[in-house]
Amino acid sequence: MILSLSSRILRTVDQKCLTKMAWNFGYKGARSVMLFKKRMKQGTYFPPFLYLSILNSCNLRCQGCWVDVEAPRNAIDLDTLNRTVRNAMEHGNSFFGILGGEPFMHPELLDFIAQHPDAYFQIFTNGQFITEKVARSLRQLGNATPLVSIEGTSTVSDERRGNKDVLNRTLRGLQHCLDEKLLTGVATSLCRTNIDDLLTESWLGKLIELGVH
Repeated sequence: MILSLSSRILRTVDQKCLTKMAWNFGYKGARSVMLFKKRMKQGTYFPPFLYLSILNSCNLRCQGCWVDVEAPRNAIDLDTLNRTVRNAMEHGNSFFGILGGEPFMHPELLDFIAQHPDAYFQIFTNGQFITEKVARSLRQLGNATPLVSIEGTSTVSDERRGNKDVLNRTLRGLQHCLDEKLLTGVATSLCRTNIDDLLTESWLGKLIELGVH
């Protein structure tokens, strides 16, 4: 299975994206873990990876989500994001998870990623703001993996995520990523309303058929 996945990634992912992932996430990510263990022995505690929640807004209303959609929109400014990443990289970090709300609602997300070509970012997203243009920009940058959240079939997605036509709009953004040969993943929070549909060989087979990595 691992060999099959590796072969498919090599055939379907843009070479620049693969190179950046292998170096910034693979090699430098492993190095950051080694430095973390070394710091631990010295009594210094700084994590090997950081996850940044860059804003509190979202276009969906998912059940169980911490985001207070009634609160005023609050996004971390670009200077603070850059400073945080630079500080972490001084400790040897190179991998950052990007969370929201919905990260692609942050007006400076792509500018932020562009300013750190020597880091790698995994963006947790519902995919609905990933247009063809956005996906093309991510390919040009080469240092980000979209992790697209899918929470159920069409009916279940609408119920769990508080909007209409959720699954189709998410799949459209997912397809834009795959069309641009991005290294692309799908994430699911399993629960009683979706486990019978999504924790199945047939669903995984459909994702593979789509080209999800």
